[in-house]
Amino acid sequence: MKKTAIALFFAAFLSISALAQNIQEGIGHLYAERYESAKSTFQKLLSANPNNIDATYWLGQTLIAQGDIKGARSVYEKALASNGNAPLLMAGIGNVELLEGKTGEARAHFEAALNASRGKKGNDANILNAVGRANVNAYSEKNKYGDLDYAISKLTEASQIAPNNADIFLNLGNAYRKKGNKGGEAISAYNQAKSVNPSFAIAPFRAAMLYKTQVNYRQPDAWGVVLDNLNSAIAADPKFAPAYEQLYYYNLFAKQDFPEAEKLAGQYINSSDPSVENDYLDLQAKIVQKKYTEASAIGKRILQQTNNNAKPRLYRAMADIYLNLKDSATACDYINQFFAKAGEEDILGTDYIMKAQACGRNNPEVIRENIVKAVMVDSVLSRQLNTLKFAIDDAKTSGQRVFEGELWMLHYQLRQQKGAPTSPSELIGNMVLPLYFGGAYTRADSVAKEYSKLQPDSIYGYYWSAKAMQALDTGTNQKGLYVADYQKTLDLATTDTARYKTMGLAAASSLAIYSANVKRDYPAALNYVQKGKAFDPTNANLLNIENVLKRAMNKPASQPAPKSTTPTTGKNVKVKSTPTKTKTKTGG
Repeated sequence: MKKTAIALFFAAFLSISALAQNIQEGIGHLYAERYESAKSTFQKLLSANPNNIDATYWLGQTLIAQGDIKGARSVYEKALASNGNAPLLMAGIGNVELLEGKTGEARAHFEAALNASRGKKGNDANILNAVGRANVNAYSEKNKYGDLDYAISKLTEASQIAPNNADIFLNLGNAYRKKGNKGGEAISAYNQAKSVNPSFAIAPFRAAMLYKTQVNYRQPDAWGVVLDNLNSAIAADPKFAPAYEQLYYYNLFAKQDFPEAEKLAGQYINSSDPSVENDYLDLQAKIVQKKYTEASAIGKRILQQTNNNAKPRLYRAMADIYLNLKDSATACDYINQFFAKAGEEDILGTDYIMKAQACGRNNPEVIRENIVKAVMVDSVLSRQLNTLKFAIDDAKTSGQRVFEGELWMLHYQLRQQKGAPTSPSELIGNMVLPLYFGGAYTRADSVAKEYSKLQPDSIYGYYWSAKAMQALDTGTNQKGLYVADYQKTLDLATTDTARYKTMGLAAASSLAIYSANVKRDYPAALNYVQKGKAFDPTNANLLNIENVLKRAMNKPASQPAPKSTTPTTGKNVKVKSTPTKTKTKTGG
């Protein structure tokens, strides 16, 4: 009899252990982004026991990770119908409500879950963890549905009750990461998670992704700590697919070690669920080889076979493809889909740069808003400036002049704010010129006028303001928007007729033509011609204007002046220094 009781006891114990092991197996799949394997594991457990609360909770969490909020709600509501007082399920439905923006209902469920699970020794660490996780996962810069301070409070309490629970420290690290300016606390929590559970691959992986925000692919030698943590994740779990994926990107984009990248692609595919999305790695290789049309075809096939519900990374890649195909409208659509689908941890500073490029054409506010977001991903000035400088180089290479100018403006302002060296001359060379040649004349004028405030005795601000306003003030109904700045340019140019010859000639010619064509004041026009000849008495353009003016002024008053005697820009008088709008790719 005793032997039978002992046998039954061990059978029950082994059954419970197997169930716990299966739950952990499913959680491992979830964190390794093998969502179908995770779902299958939890569904099998529920088939064996429909009242398995843990399996129900984690099945809902898997659906949430896949973006299936309705599916998660259905799972939790069905389970709550027969287990209405289960604290873990109440935390789960609260998570769904947060994601739906129902913050009041969610908080009520969280408090009810905590009250229901509270025992003589206080709160239940697992329920505190579930409540904390829900608030962290639902928080984003866009929606802010989750309460990070509330999450940190609950998770800190949970960590004190269950100091050997690695999942608690993982969620605490995620909360600090999203809190902003708490990177040190986040890394500390991730390290603690790895310390208490050396096989918990997600912890060093999250640390790697946090460190990744501080580097870029153009500085491969700065990736040491990122690579250490990615390799630590693989050492903890040789089937941890996300780490292979990140190492693939590093070798493809940073090192451009294509054989190693191909090897890592194979390891990623072998560690992932079978999926058409695995073709994404082939798409990335096509992008690196600049085979954008082929890459686009692969991306469209993935989108079709996933019913336009692919992983966020694909939408980012498609935006990159269409930017390179010079189709900014399509690129904008894809990058917007990326931000709609991506979690906070999926978003990099370069994603905001891409959105500025794709969606900011002729819209400086969109450009600036996203550039600021890109820079604010990191709080260290040197890395912020590096992010901007790489984007500036790309913009310049691709002829996106307005984008280049706006990037330089933020580069300048950041240094000003942090007390780093700046020079007013940067406003002209780095900002006004690309803005002007990109066709953003109003913006160019604004920056040029800012320069003139800083350097009132310098000719350059007035000259480029005049050029920008002249480009806008064209046609037969000119308002003379550029006259005052050209007058100031002319006055300053006379202080050094050799050095400022080109600007002096442009100012004198433009003022002479305006006086003649618009004001019909030929004596004033002739006076400007004489001032211009001080820079170059043999200038053919000025001599031509002078001859036309003199003929017009010498006509008898009773005879109407023939049309040919009135100087007209681009017809009877051709003034080389008069600017014409140049069609360029503005990038803005």
